[in-house]
Amino acid sequence: MNLCPVKPAFLLAFSCFSFLSSFAQPTLGVLDFDNNSLADRQRLEPLRKGLAQMFSSELSQLQALRLVERADLHRVIEEMQLAQTGMIDEKTAQQVGKLAGAQHLLLGGFVYLPNGKIRIDARIVEVETGRTLKAGEETGKEGQIFDMVKALNKKLVKELALRLSATEMARLDNLKNVKFSALLLYSQAVTYEDRGDMNNARKKYREAIAEDKNFAQAQQRLAALEKIKP
Repeated sequence: MNLCPVKPAFLLAFSCFSFLSSFAQPTLGVLDFDNNSLADRQRLEPLRKGLAQMFSSELSQLQALRLVERADLHRVIEEMQLAQTGMIDEKTAQQVGKLAGAQHLLLGGFVYLPNGKIRIDARIVEVETGRTLKAGEETGKEGQIFDMVKALNKKLVKELALRLSATEMARLDNLKNVKFSALLLYSQAVTYEDRGDMNNARKKYREAIAEDKNFAQAQQRLAALEKIKP
């Protein structure tokens, strides 16, 4: 009996892996966020990928959680021919999660409010059932994005009952806000990186660091890209 139906090679590998694997720790995939803004929509569009990378960067440091690589999620999305739509509903997200070997998915969106603040919402979806386990939202000023990410990450950690070390808890607590202009440059860099345009990605990461020299995540991504520089 063939347990894995015929699919493109990449999807076949992931679906078979997902079916046969037993996970010793929760496995999470972070999808790009939805841009639900009416005001400044185009300016904020890069945040769709920037926010996803911000969550991924912090959660990847937790030993109790196994994170699906964003590159692997994107390959699945491309194989399913979803990349051009830019929006993935929960049913489609379930399919992506199963093929990528994720037990849970982190989905979310953001909206620029009339008062100049930004609201970020996030929810954890159980891939097997499609059930939303936890949903939360945070609202703050442009310069408080990392505070919002920190608060939402803590809710996620609590919902998944992850046991964190004192060092890991301190890392989550020590996330520092950066200039919003630097965050937009960082988000542009992530967009270039996802497209495979590493030269422009490096350029934008450098610009983000120049805009805010304390931007640790931009420094980390640039260092990672410099290691693979041809």
